Amino acid sequence: MDRARPRPFELHHQEALPHGILAAVSIPDSPEPAPDSVVDQLRPEEREHCRGLRGYTHGQWVGARLAAAHAARHLGVQLGPLLNDERGAPLVSPSSGLVVSISHKRDLAVALVARASNGSIGVDIEDFAPARMSVAERVLRPDELREVMAMPEERRWGAVVMRFSVKEAIYKALAPTLRRYIDFSEAEVSLEREGLMRVRLELAQGEPAPHLDARITWLPGRVVSTVRARWS
Repeated sequence: MDRARPRPFELHHQEALPHGILAAVSIPDSPEPAPDSVVDQLRPEEREHCRGLRGYTHGQWVGARLAAAHAARHLGVQLGPLLNDERGAPLVSPSSGLVVSISHKRDLAVALVARASNGSIGVDIEDFAPARMSVAERVLRPDELREVMAMPEERRWGAVVMRFSVKEAIYKALAPTLRRYIDFSEAEVSLEREGLMRVRLELAQGEPAPHLDARITWLPGRVVSTVRARWS
């Protein structure tokens, strides 16, 4: 589902992907809090948490919870209260049998929801424009940087933003198990074929590397990366 001009806090996009259900909810590009009629759609625990949020964070937090609830319903599951753990990641009740990852930009919140039995997941959304090639040396390994710089100039930023987004999603998929920050240099990412990314991990602390599936999905003006990690 795609709408050119969705209203704030409406479902903007929903799609079944190999890694789970992706849902996107429009959010206002404004520091004003979400209206009561929207907050009332949340669980009581979520509504209580909202009272302590200010500025843009309020709308982003609410939008992400609405997106996660939409995605869970697509799986036929009622998602319980979705609060935050000590790292700020969504905290899901184990009894739900689900895993959730969220991301947002100024006017869009996305959630990826999947069965916990299929592994841990991560999602990230990035704006395609404006190009910010200055981040390339920070997020790319030397081999990645050489590959990107060998491309025609008009393709370079697309190659960088895809890798940047996938690495952000990798961090979200691995952090619940590894319980630490995963640096950009610990993953090497390349495009295997349309929508499918190849990932090679070199974990800095020598942990066993999981099997990773990584994909990208294009929304208007944005790239969304989804990752699934399985250790067995």
